[in-house]
Amino acid sequence: MGSDDKNSRAESASPGRAPRPADDARRRTLKVLIAAGGAAFGCALAVPAAVFVMAPLREDGKGGARWVKTVNLDALTEGEPRKVAIVADQRDAWTVAKNVELGAVWLMRRGNDVVALAAACPHLGCSIHAVIDPAPGFACPCHTSEFDAAGKKISGPSPRDMDPLATKIEDGAVFVDFHRFRNGVAERVRVGV
Repeated sequence: MGSDDKNSRAESASPGRAPRPADDARRRTLKVLIAAGGAAFGCALAVPAAVFVMAPLREDGKGGARWVKTVNLDALTEGEPRKVAIVADQRDAWTVAKNVELGAVWLMRRGNDVVALAAACPHLGCSIHAVIDPAPGFACPCHTSEFDAAGKKISGPSPRDMDPLATKIEDGAVFVDFHRFRNGVAERVRVGV
């Protein structure tokens, strides 16, 4: 190493002197590379984090159908209501509980079709029971709301009829599109499963 090289290094590093243009270009390039690497690293972390945070919003929730298998069609007697528990997986944001009882429905066979009514009273969510006397229908024992055999409100504080649920028959089994509804309001508003 020659003395000229030492002097040029000493000159470029000595205080009070401006760095050479080649050093400025290297520093700028290094700054750009560090900023680009930091941005790429930040994006690499942000994408999985966004997917994780948004996962609960992608679930069916209020929008999609939630078909739950209940009983075989042959297990239902024509015109006779049968209370059936709805058992399925329960999702709560990022956790899943397997085979949880989510609620219950009243199923009534009408030929090869099935009518399903939510077993929760629209008033305050109490469990509705089937009645035979004086006429077939349903009643809420908590606050005396009464419904006819089709689930139409007859009397009591319930603000609306019983909540109907969609059904379908596949391979001889009855599936119900199960949802819960807001209690205490006249309009039928889905609030989830």
